[in-house]
Amino acid sequence: MAKVCILTHSYPRFEGDWRSNFIESLARAYARNDSDVTVFVPYASKFRREPVDDLGVKIISYKYAPLPSLHTIGYGHSMRSDLTINLQDLLLIPLLLTVGVIRFACLLRRERFDFVQAHWAVPNALIAILGRFLARSKTKVFTSFPGSDVTVITSLGLIGRLLAKIIARSNYLSCNSSDLKEDLVAVGLDPDAIDYVIYGVDDRKIFYSEEERVALRRAWGVSEQDIVLLMIGRFVPKKGFSTAFRSLKHIVQRNGNVRLVVVGDGPLNSEYRDILDEDGTQAYVRFIGEIPPAELRKYYSSCDIFLMPSRRLPSDGLNVVVPEAMACGRAIIASAVGGNDLVIFPGVNGYLHPEDDARQLADLVVLLAGDPARRREMGENSLRLIRERFNWNAIARYYLDRYRELMSSDKGLA
Repeated sequence: MAKVCILTHSYPRFEGDWRSNFIESLARAYARNDSDVTVFVPYASKFRREPVDDLGVKIISYKYAPLPSLHTIGYGHSMRSDLTINLQDLLLIPLLLTVGVIRFACLLRRERFDFVQAHWAVPNALIAILGRFLARSKTKVFTSFPGSDVTVITSLGLIGRLLAKIIARSNYLSCNSSDLKEDLVAVGLDPDAIDYVIYGVDDRKIFYSEEERVALRRAWGVSEQDIVLLMIGRFVPKKGFSTAFRSLKHIVQRNGNVRLVVVGDGPLNSEYRDILDEDGTQAYVRFIGEIPPAELRKYYSSCDIFLMPSRRLPSDGLNVVVPEAMACGRAIIASAVGGNDLVIFPGVNGYLHPEDDARQLADLVVLLAGDPARRREMGENSLRLIRERFNWNAIARYYLDRYRELMSSDKGLA
């Protein structure tokens, strides 16, 4: 049995919370693979988790500020549009690092973890590495870069390069897009030391439901002859939703049966609606707003094509909504950035288009909209890829194998 500790600054705060539920999915996948799992995460308002969940995952929440209202770091609130750090959180980071390192060093002295997995290198890899030094522990440190942490490192100039030198002391590094890897290499990390590992999907929770598809499409007044496109995500620049909205006028000129459903919200809401007003395509779009994670499955099931038109503004990793849509047997059309190319194989389970290319996106939508047999085959291939490679159990086993390889290498050098 491996003993694993996950360091993160975001975790579902209560049952049904969607914040960073992919980290919880990985923790539970480790537990299902006979691992003893501890999650080490800072406190946040509304944090109401039991210390041990139903699979035995232990959750340690620590406070780093004198007032509950000051616990604002992480949980999707620290960055504006994923581009700049909020001033209050910037001032609080030294406090979080100090308390986090000390508390984690104490934890390491009590527990003999086989490896520590830090998600978001800033601040968690720093806490893991400095805490390991303070505790004089030899536990392995795995560092994963989801995306916003890379933005922080690359925006800090010389300070970012210094942080990269500390993070480079990790025993294993992974990210989930070539864009992120390019940025990490630019600040001094060794390209050969960075592995590609996506954030996957729990295919026992996310799967196709014909019943939910029929019910939701009936509620929308959409027939099976209509083609439903779906986008899910925060309304921030790097998601690239504006490209899809601009493409819509080109799509409906050639296929008036297409409808676009959008789940999410954020600061670009008015900008998106302005595009639709200007193009006269408001009637073809349905905005849903934010929904609980448990309801996502019916939206994936209801659509015919899933869109992920990511942009490098800034660089991003693969969005978990893409493998989730694949788990529901959907064909995917996405831009060739943001890690989409790690799971989308052109002509197999979808298509890739150039970043910001609304015309090419429209051409691909029209192509798939008119070919139900191809959509069905691509959806079947999406599901096969999830079952074989991109589910959380497979990814947890992959990390555990990397740990065993490191241990074997250490024994070989001894």
